[in-house]
Amino acid sequence: MKKGLKIGLIAGGGLLAFSFAYVTFALVLGVQPHEIPLVGKAFPAPAEPEKEKTPTAPAGTSEPSEPKPAVQTASVGLLDVFQVESPYSAKELETLVADLKRKSKEFDQRMLELGERERRAAERSEFLDEQYAQLQRLRTGLEEWENELEQRQAEVQRNEKARAEREAESWAKLGKLFAEGDPADQGKKLANYTPEQAARILVTMKPARAKELLDNVGADKWKEFADAYRMAGDGGN
Repeated sequence: MKKGLKIGLIAGGGLLAFSFAYVTFALVLGVQPHEIPLVGKAFPAPAEPEKEKTPTAPAGTSEPSEPKPAVQTASVGLLDVFQVESPYSAKELETLVADLKRKSKEFDQRMLELGERERRAAERSEFLDEQYAQLQRLRTGLEEWENELEQRQAEVQRNEKARAEREAESWAKLGKLFAEGDPADQGKKLANYTPEQAARILVTMKPARAKELLDNVGADKWKEFADAYRMAGDGGN
């Protein structure tokens, strides 16, 4: 609740309670509603009674009957309302005053509690705003880090692909050296490589040429070279 609106509601409620107590107190003292100071205009005045005719003297007499005394209407002022005799005893007034003081203290305490609650709510709202801002910063940092990792991964993949292509091209060039020439001589040269390296060379040529070279690597190495060639796959051209 806004502070200005809260103060307005409190002031309006206090004024209404005072007005009600003021009117009630005046009515208890016997004051007519239209005669109550400050607020009497809000109540209509009762209709005035008709004036009685002045009686005439009886026939044969010269003295008229005595007129009735005029009714005097007393008006009550603002100070007179509070100066008349109170309908409450001193003990009752003391009890009322004590009760009003107690309620006033309770009201002040409630106002303090409300102010403290609003203060804590404002502090918590500020804390939550800071936490939200921090989470947003972390999220932005994570997104930037994720993008950087994706870029690095793509770069590594490109490098690996390029390296694999260069390596395959180099083995293809080496395979051309063994694709022609005397099988016996080329088989002996192939036996100087490891079985895995020899397999990389053999898969670059036709299966018939690969068989001729395998038959000339030597009986003691033939099985290892043949198994490595089988595992590398037949890349017959």
